[in-house]
Amino acid sequence: MAYDLIQQDHSITECRRIGPCAESLDPAAEKRDHDEISCCEDPLLMRRRMAVVGFLVAASTVTAAPAVRADAVMDPADAIQRQLVPGHGVKIVQRARSKWFDSWSSLKPVRGVVGFGKGEIVATDLTNFNLGRHGIRNICIGKRGYELYAKSDPPLPPGKSWVTYEWPCQLVLKSGHHVSLSNPATLRAVLATTARKRPAGVYDGVRTTLYEGTITFAQLHKANPGMRIGFRSRPTGKYASWKVSWRLWIGRDQLVRRAWSAWHDPNDSPDRSAGENPYYSFEEDLRLSDWGMKADIQPPPADETVSSEELDD
Repeated sequence: MAYDLIQQDHSITECRRIGPCAESLDPAAEKRDHDEISCCEDPLLMRRRMAVVGFLVAASTVTAAPAVRADAVMDPADAIQRQLVPGHGVKIVQRARSKWFDSWSSLKPVRGVVGFGKGEIVATDLTNFNLGRHGIRNICIGKRGYELYAKSDPPLPPGKSWVTYEWPCQLVLKSGHHVSLSNPATLRAVLATTARKRPAGVYDGVRTTLYEGTITFAQLHKANPGMRIGFRSRPTGKYASWKVSWRLWIGRDQLVRRAWSAWHDPNDSPDRSAGENPYYSFEEDLRLSDWGMKADIQPPPADETVSSEELDD
């Protein structure tokens, strides 16, 4: 059964574009929808930030998604939760544009696999093509990350090719920073703000329906009380009315095949100077394919791995 949403009178608020821009990721600018794949944040500086925008590629045989009764009634949140089964996953390709200072910049894609556990995301294996000459692969499992080392200085000990580190891995499936597809409450809150829907293109071999609308930070925060924006702020007070524009391409099986979002995050850094912009702008386009594929994301061999603490000594 298709998930029929109540139409509401909301307008789409796009990220404001200032200065020369690279090619927009806005799907409205495309001549038509296409099923070709083309395109998760980091507590440190730009390199870590982009590295956290995503990493993970796991090669696995594609299999059918876990069985679901033919007469089962599902919405997209239910459909995704039913996919969260150990040993399975989904392929992702993410493109992003950001405006940190005076102009927009487009990033190279992040590609890989998101691995599922029982009702949750448990691992990611992503390659970020913004880093290194040929991209940098990063595996996240629980609270531990593993980066395929691509620098010459400092050199790794003989026989080592991976560096392991500990930081909170971003084990979520998101469209941009704030629209979580793997959090049922957030996804339902987003879909409740649908302003328009229409037949759309084929993605991952599936004909889709496009849902679009806008949702405020306050609405997102209500669904996800742990939500944070910028470097350290809660989405309350003057930020509560800030909006995220969103678009979701959903198949007849209720699975999301493409997710796009655009938003501002406040520039709330303690080092912000008086002349800096009060916010940063972002635009992200996520493609999802092979839902239910086999995925067994494992850490690299221990004898090929050195800890970041050892490397820094």
